[in-house]
Amino acid sequence: MSVILDCNSIDISELKENLTMEYKNDNAGIELLLAHLNIEDIISAVEILYPCEESSPGASFGDGLSQEDMDENEETADSLTLEGTPVLDSVRYGAVSHLLSFVNLISNTPPASLKHLTEEIGVLLNKTDMAIKEGRYRIDVDVFLFPWKLTYRSPGSGHVPKGSFGKVHLAQDTKTRKRMACKLIPLEHFRPADVEIQARFRHENIAELYGALLWDRTIHLFMEAGEGGSVLEKLESCGPMREFEIIWVTKQVLRGLEYLHSHNIIHHDIKPSNIVLMSAKAVLVDFGLTVQMTEDQYTPRDLRGTEMYMSPEVVLCRGHNTKADIYSLGTTIIHMQTGSPPWVRRYPRSAYPSYLYIIHKLAPPLEDIAEDCSVTMRSFLERALEKNPRLRSSAAELLRDEAINPPREDQPRCWSLDSALGEGSHPLLRQHSQLPDTTQDSSLYSCEDSAHVRSLYVDLGALAGYYNIVRGPPSSEYG
Repeated sequence: MSVILDCNSIDISELKENLTMEYKNDNAGIELLLAHLNIEDIISAVEILYPCEESSPGASFGDGLSQEDMDENEETADSLTLEGTPVLDSVRYGAVSHLLSFVNLISNTPPASLKHLTEEIGVLLNKTDMAIKEGRYRIDVDVFLFPWKLTYRSPGSGHVPKGSFGKVHLAQDTKTRKRMACKLIPLEHFRPADVEIQARFRHENIAELYGALLWDRTIHLFMEAGEGGSVLEKLESCGPMREFEIIWVTKQVLRGLEYLHSHNIIHHDIKPSNIVLMSAKAVLVDFGLTVQMTEDQYTPRDLRGTEMYMSPEVVLCRGHNTKADIYSLGTTIIHMQTGSPPWVRRYPRSAYPSYLYIIHKLAPPLEDIAEDCSVTMRSFLERALEKNPRLRSSAAELLRDEAINPPREDQPRCWSLDSALGEGSHPLLRQHSQLPDTTQDSSLYSCEDSAHVRSLYVDLGALAGYYNIVRGPPSSEYG
């Protein structure tokens, strides 16, 4: 620091001599210098050169800014801080509490404050597989996003339509090669509820959330990848599922529901598109409508769920509990059996645009159960679709049901591409070895080719890794 001194009060030659002395150590030098200086003279000199002017009424350090501007700046500064640490300036690793604080701050921050961001901001929970570089996790540089295209081909149709649980892409970290799902939500449509339950509650059958970041006015939610696609996509590409497949999926879903319900959480939207298939398990996704009850039942202000899968008590809007998810699972099983949601075949959409009245008056849809349904599975469905929620079985009770616990020799086995790759004689492996390297048509095989192929969930990430089907950076317009 430079200091201007009063030459009349201080002997300049003496000061110069002292300042140019070479001291054996810094502390001794400072002490000796202070001993030769008159501090009062220094203060007096500073007061003469920089007189303190009395502040006029209303004057402040922020001169030139209106009071409204200052208040707005103060409010914005507060909203851009997470537990005393700036968070809206980079991407960083954090705990669940940091992630939840981040998404709440994003929701409460005025959009104008987020409009001109030049870098990604966010919190990542996965420190092992997501490599942050100097506070950056750049889309299409540090992580690639690929259009989500399944390898099923629907007989007589083109590509499988995308799932209904959001604009989801297959993501891959460029350093660790970790494959993930990335759900893109426009900032104006984002709600903390989209993240909260999935971040706070961890279970094998709930898609694990890896982190969230904001870029280009879009929230990117990174989570565990269900590279086999959703149950809905499988149904639309290969038709009705066989009972051993249905048993396997149902048991996976019930495990996830048992965990959620033990914490008084209602998912509110159990349906084929919200059940995602992986190599060795199925997981629940889309928690935007999820509610954690604080009382014995939840009374909503609006309808929550998807019409054809709603329980009668949800339609009635007078209060419901976790048993509503069990009814929705029952309707989902009917969809897996027949390839169509309940009610639709008997009451076409063209004649009945809304099914709410039908559900209220005619539930449960036992007539829609598949004709070839086994006796044990029909009994299971009757328990799950019981109209009176008090009499309806819980997830824990249904997990012990005979229908989903067949004899060991009849245990369901669902193939994944990872297991198929280990069997060199498998027809799928021979078929893929002759495929052209292209991304134009990701429908790699027909469901009519073999019985094994019809029941196969294809791991798209494994395909990309083993056969290099996806090449180059993704398109700027995601499919």
